[in-house]
Amino acid sequence: MSDLETRLRDTLSERAGAAPDALGLATGARRRLRRRRTTWAVAAAAVVAAGVPLGLTQLAPSSDGGGRVADEPTATSGLPPGVIETGSRAESGHDVTFEVPVDWGYGGVSGWCADGGELEDVPAVVNRPDTLVPAIACSPSSGYGVSVGSSASFGAAVKSGYVWQYDTAGADVAMYPDGAWLGVWYDDEVVVTVSARDQATARRLVDSVRRFTGVDPNDCPATLGEAEAATITESYATFSICRYGPDDLLTASRRLIGTESSVAQDAIFSSPRKTRMVDCPTEDDLSRTALLSSGGYVATAVTGAVCEGWNGLFASGVERDLTPEALRHLDLSQLPVPAEE
Repeated sequence: MSDLETRLRDTLSERAGAAPDALGLATGARRRLRRRRTTWAVAAAAVVAAGVPLGLTQLAPSSDGGGRVADEPTATSGLPPGVIETGSRAESGHDVTFEVPVDWGYGGVSGWCADGGELEDVPAVVNRPDTLVPAIACSPSSGYGVSVGSSASFGAAVKSGYVWQYDTAGADVAMYPDGAWLGVWYDDEVVVTVSARDQATARRLVDSVRRFTGVDPNDCPATLGEAEAATITESYATFSICRYGPDDLLTASRRLIGTESSVAQDAIFSSPRKTRMVDCPTEDDLSRTALLSSGGYVATAVTGAVCEGWNGLFASGVERDLTPEALRHLDLSQLPVPAEE
């Protein structure tokens, strides 16, 4: 057994033994935060910018009478827990979940111009906690979408739950599209920010934000330790793909049912066994993907390591090399892969 194999198996066994307590998790998360090895702009300042759209902390609802009206949350705001509106899908970051329109993609809200498209033609995106954002200065600085980030550096100018319209009049630099509807939900740990084309979408998304305990709507726990300790809870076939960052906190999730579930599992678990072991130096910034079948943990996948020896599928003492088809199903940066007829 190689040193790599021993280290990784010991790590998975230790995590599967017990989930960390909340206090220990918070302390460990702060201690283990690392920058990702990439040429993209994901340094600490860029991550804050992605999580908190530029200028949101300085903005407040306009009262100039020009139609820039604040939409304050009411006592009836919010969706019932566990209910997903028609035409929406559930997204999560850390232990917060919310609903977005099904046609929203994934990417950095501040990188909307990276492909040279016009703002009105660029779809709104979900900017997850581990989203890589290209180092490019778009104008306006942010396009349409929703971002999840830490509220540590967030200085709120409005109450959590506010939605209001942005006006570029008098601004030296346009931070958002003129007339965009902005919204924000926050607490002491997490901030969710929204830039939408219309008031109804912004209001609906902000109202849907909630903290979850146990698992999110896609059956993914908030921490990797909890995922690897999960046991079967569903009475029918589901398959959850739960991605965790280097701090072991949830960054993305997806839940497949029926045919989509079986197709994804077949593609992933048919990957061939590893025939060559590579001993790698320690990498502190690894992201891991836990796979749950019917709510129970079955395997962990690693796909983004610099040293190839860390990458693969690790299940029941067996290590596999992930095939391109398996990687396609594990890629949560794209919309779900439709099942073939």
